[in-house]
Amino acid sequence: MADEAEKQVLYQPKKMYNTMLKQQYHDTAASYFDDLCAKSGVSKEENAALVKQYNHAAGIAKRARDAHSKLKLAKNLLIFFAIAFIFVAVLGIIIGIIDEEIAYVGWIMLGAGLVLSAILFVIYFLAVAKKLAAAKVALDEADKKKDELLALCYKNTAPLNNTLDWGVPQEIMEKATPIIDLDPIFMGDRLEALIEKFGFHEVTDPYKSVLQVLSGQIQGNPFVLEKVLECEMYNKRYEGTLTIHWTTTYRDKEGHVHTQHHSETLRAYAYHPAPRYTAVTQLVYGSEAAPHLRFTRTPVHAEKMNDKEREKFVKNRIKKLDKKEAKDLGNINQNFTKMGDDEFDALFGAYDRNNEVEFRLLYTPLAIRNTLDLLKNPDPYGDDFYMFKRDMVTVVRSEHSQRFDYSSSPTNFMGYDLEKMKNDFVGYCDKFIKNLFFDLAPILSVPLYQIHKPFEYIFKTPYRSNFSSFEQETLANGLDPMLFIPDGAGRDLPLILKAEEASRRGSGDSVRVNAMSYQEIPRVDYVSVFGGDGSWHSVPVHWVEYIEVHKVSNMGLARVGGSRKAYLEGKEGNFGGSRLNAALTHFERGLLAIFEGHEDFLQELNDTLVEYFSDK
Repeated sequence: MADEAEKQVLYQPKKMYNTMLKQQYHDTAASYFDDLCAKSGVSKEENAALVKQYNHAAGIAKRARDAHSKLKLAKNLLIFFAIAFIFVAVLGIIIGIIDEEIAYVGWIMLGAGLVLSAILFVIYFLAVAKKLAAAKVALDEADKKKDELLALCYKNTAPLNNTLDWGVPQEIMEKATPIIDLDPIFMGDRLEALIEKFGFHEVTDPYKSVLQVLSGQIQGNPFVLEKVLECEMYNKRYEGTLTIHWTTTYRDKEGHVHTQHHSETLRAYAYHPAPRYTAVTQLVYGSEAAPHLRFTRTPVHAEKMNDKEREKFVKNRIKKLDKKEAKDLGNINQNFTKMGDDEFDALFGAYDRNNEVEFRLLYTPLAIRNTLDLLKNPDPYGDDFYMFKRDMVTVVRSEHSQRFDYSSSPTNFMGYDLEKMKNDFVGYCDKFIKNLFFDLAPILSVPLYQIHKPFEYIFKTPYRSNFSSFEQETLANGLDPMLFIPDGAGRDLPLILKAEEASRRGSGDSVRVNAMSYQEIPRVDYVSVFGGDGSWHSVPVHWVEYIEVHKVSNMGLARVGGSRKAYLEGKEGNFGGSRLNAALTHFERGLLAIFEGHEDFLQELNDTLVEYFSDK
């Protein structure tokens, strides 16, 4: 944790980010990567030379593939037209047999077809086949050379790839912004404080599962960034079609009878329940500032408006607010009062607020200026966030975070090209920190949220487990989903993994995980549709019946520490010869998740693994 003296309040967070923090984050990430590279012993010069050789070989392989593809196309065209001319010859024979009057046409077709077909086959065998075979040999050799060089490149960067670890962007953000303390792991005591002191709620809905979590604090005020997979049933529309045919007759002006053929494609629809999955990312902040205030605000995307459009929007919105203010006058339950800054009143919203005094404590003139700067300026995101305050809990749900992966998985920047790896690494860290910073920005823009330090929380009882349910579900979702999948469940459907019960096993946890999915059963409805032929037809509509299925499994969590490199080495050696199957594990941020059904085994294994990793 950073020294208290270093933790300067960000009174103008967006301005500070643009003028100083953005570059600090970037430089810190670049320096961090260079340090990792130096410690790994990977030579930049050697890697650059290998990558240059690989790129050259890849270029040769591409040209070889293009040449081979062109010859293959030529082969296919020659064979196609040769066979087509054979059909012409056969057609000529048929014409010559069935119609003596034009038999000569048939014999001409026969002769021309055979001659042209023979010419094309000769061209293929004499001019194309040998070149195609040679091109295939050249392509195989070029691909082999390219693959060998790529393997050498990966071997060269392997020491660095193995040292890349989870949680690096968090470390970089803390170094550049000491006031923002990020936790390596969301522990049970942090969650207990949020629940007991601030009224935070765990994700207990059985149709929701935590995919990613990041926790921390600002001046003692805790926050959680969570990504939750939600499953809900909705009425899905299924469509079926049936093509019908019928004939009609009519008489023309001369009295002749004609037959007319008709066809029509009938469409029918059926509605049945089906699951719909949505991943929602939001930031939850706990603070005793304005502890009784509640409000909701939704984005109006002020950053997309020009000055004239914004002025018109504010003017129209203020007219409505004047009416609301007059209507609420003297009403004890509803006492909305404008802030006196028309632009803020119109753009920020929060018209359902329940406590005008506490709202003004939060939104001082400085907080209003900071917030308007966020809303009006499109750089980097503008007004793209929802904000909900419920007593001592404030939730920010931004549109930009719904599109970003906060996992910090090393796979985001691993590779074989050192220069590209650095660009990917620094680029990911820049995006990670920018997204997180501007999820916090609506909070940081209000100085009271930073200045107000909560009274110390005294733990009445220990939390039921070492790790929060958020971490338990995050690590469960990192394991192979096939370990949890219920019998009969659709293999392409996401799993909702719920940490139902957990108990301490030394420094680790034993967790009961309930996996929920659906069995998919094909069904058909026959819907009557009236056709253009004057009859009713049963149109088949194929749909899927979803039957909820569950499977309960046990999972162990051990805080083994160590690095990802130690974990990879441990997997290769089966963790020092322990009874653990390495395929049943997932590691991130010093936490090891273990899929296993016996609690005694987990407790015994926890001590073994902690001891193993402590030596790494």
